[in-house]
Amino acid sequence: MKTLPLTLALSMIASIFMWNSAQAFTIDDVTLQDTIAATQERPELTLNGAALREMYFLVKTYVGALYLEEHNEDPEVILASETHKRMVFITLLKKVSARRIANALQEALVVNLTADEHKALDKELAQMLSYFEGKMYEGQETSFDYIPGKGTRITMNGEVKGIIPGKAYFQAMLSIWIGKTPVGRDFKESILGLHMPKVPAQVANQ
Repeated sequence: MKTLPLTLALSMIASIFMWNSAQAFTIDDVTLQDTIAATQERPELTLNGAALREMYFLVKTYVGALYLEEHNEDPEVILASETHKRMVFITLLKKVSARRIANALQEALVVNLTADEHKALDKELAQMLSYFEGKMYEGQETSFDYIPGKGTRITMNGEVKGIIPGKAYFQAMLSIWIGKTPVGRDFKESILGLHMPKVPAQVANQ
């Protein structure tokens, strides 16, 4: 039995894990585009990382993805930067109360805040809760767009719900994923892109 030359074998392995601009990234059958096109409002955003959120290690709840202007693996830098960012949630549950999802987000948010920080966001959290009404279904997408100088625009299933002013709310939301007490250590590392396949370096004259 003939064996493949080492260079060919390595090339085949690299092609399996390649993630580039011509491809999208898929996690648990959810396909995420690696870039979000630029608009008049903001520059192009790039997928920084994505992860599957499971409750009690059994129930698949959502796929989360973070898009940034430039890839970054430092949570403190990401949280502090005054740049455009997008958090995306794709629901995996067949049907769930939207308020239940909002309450779960708020509970996860609180553990990353001091009592004073939480109290200071009472108005913003009440505004968020007012957007989560009715039912959410499998495959529906919710996005939180941070717009520097304005605040966080929340869009649910293609419908813009409103903008929560200021930066503190988005920082608190993003801390759920990459803060000091994230929903999961592996989840945090994946959102930071530590487990994302890397694009192989291009070699000239190949």
